[in-house]
Amino acid sequence: MKSVKFIVLLILSISLLFGCASVENEQENIQQINEEKSPKKGGSINISVTRFDNLNPLLNNDKSLDHALKLIYDSLFTLDENYNIVPKLVNGYELSNYNTKLNITLKDNIKWHDGANLTSEDVKFTIEFLKKNNSPYSFMVENIQNVNIIDNKNLEIIFTKPYAFAVENLIFPIIPRHIEIVDGNSLIGNGMYKVAGYEKRRYIKLIRNEDYYSKKPYIDEINILIVPDTESQENMLLSFETHINKADEVISGKFPSSTFNIHDYTGRDYEFLALNFNSEYIKDINFRKALAYSINKNKILNDIYLNKGKMVSLPIYPESKYYDKAMSDYDYDIDKAREYIKITEFEDINLKLLVNKKETTRLKIAYVIKESLKQIGVEVEIIEVDEEGINHMINSGNYDLALLGWTLPTIPDVSFMFQGRESLINYSDEKINELLSNLRQSTTEQEKIKNYRQVQKHVKDNIPYIGLVLKDSHVVLNKNIKGNLNSTHFNIYNGIENLYLITD
Repeated sequence: MKSVKFIVLLILSISLLFGCASVENEQENIQQINEEKSPKKGGSINISVTRFDNLNPLLNNDKSLDHALKLIYDSLFTLDENYNIVPKLVNGYELSNYNTKLNITLKDNIKWHDGANLTSEDVKFTIEFLKKNNSPYSFMVENIQNVNIIDNKNLEIIFTKPYAFAVENLIFPIIPRHIEIVDGNSLIGNGMYKVAGYEKRRYIKLIRNEDYYSKKPYIDEINILIVPDTESQENMLLSFETHINKADEVISGKFPSSTFNIHDYTGRDYEFLALNFNSEYIKDINFRKALAYSINKNKILNDIYLNKGKMVSLPIYPESKYYDKAMSDYDYDIDKAREYIKITEFEDINLKLLVNKKETTRLKIAYVIKESLKQIGVEVEIIEVDEEGINHMINSGNYDLALLGWTLPTIPDVSFMFQGRESLINYSDEKINELLSNLRQSTTEQEKIKNYRQVQKHVKDNIPYIGLVLKDSHVVLNKNIKGNLNSTHFNIYNGIENLYLITD
């Protein structure tokens, strides 16, 4: 009996011993995993840009380089991941005199990469440079009448006329006054990375700016490789020569999840159905409502765009504070569509739908619309032509519907809807012009939001076009990169300070 008790005690002791060891090992493993997941400083990554003609951030016309130069140069303001304006170099600002005067105070202790202090003079110099030169950013300073220097940290910008989006225009890079010629050997910026080396047509080497005034990035070095074209950029990502790249389309299986992470963000391409208001059918609001209810936008988004986009009634970023997500839209409802068709009393309805024959995605949408309208007794003839043919037919008015696209501007001013396309779709509306004028002349954020709501409601009620999809864009990252990137179309590297490398 004693021997049995001894054996039991021995077994219990051994179990406890190995149990404790197992717990300790498990805790060590958890600690190791947590350490691997915790952001650590260090490492080097490669990105790429296509060949360019000018390294000056204000004169450069290459979009891929523009994104990369935002690692070197900061602006007065920038756009966050929700496309709302936020201060960057600015500590405080105040609009007054009905949005014709802007007082700005710069943040303290901001230095150029050569150690010189950033001052109000640099801001004035940048604005004057944009006014004198042909730059992609020149339109942003057209409304600036004068810049008055108060002291090194304070300045006053005088605008020619009131404009609600005056601050949103101040998102161009600020360059140093004391650097006369900007080239690879004199890229003196104020951003989180600074230039450590440059070889023409080969690379730009960046290192972390240890004197950066805001959150410093984890990654030590970024090598910007200069390549011939976008195809080369994608191939270098797939061959692991670069770590991050923008992708226009993410084809299934192209970027396997075992190797890459795909970050989707709201893009600029807004697809819509244009309506020709010279057509007797289109002039009838009940017919337009029938069209709006009969088109299955969810099917278009899910089946054609593979859910890589967002349905928005107004061409504005849905994450923006100006867009009212709560406002109802014309969700697919074939019964309501039939009710509105009956109200019109139209019979034997035949419509011409224009589509670019080279745009395969729009062609697919055209046939979805054709089948949808057939359910409410409307026959659709799809006219497949090239871009020149579309322009000719739109100008001649020989169509009813057309599948077109808008490229959303960086500045959230929706006036563009009725400035270029208005004559093309023959839509005239004094009320919308009045609402857009009110929006552009808003003097407070609350007033701007209110006026945006009114524009959105008017567009919903009157259906000058039928919005379909605001397409997503994509950034593909090597799996070894962790952290949150908050890409926007304005800056795909927005949030790069949050990224860090893990090692195998």
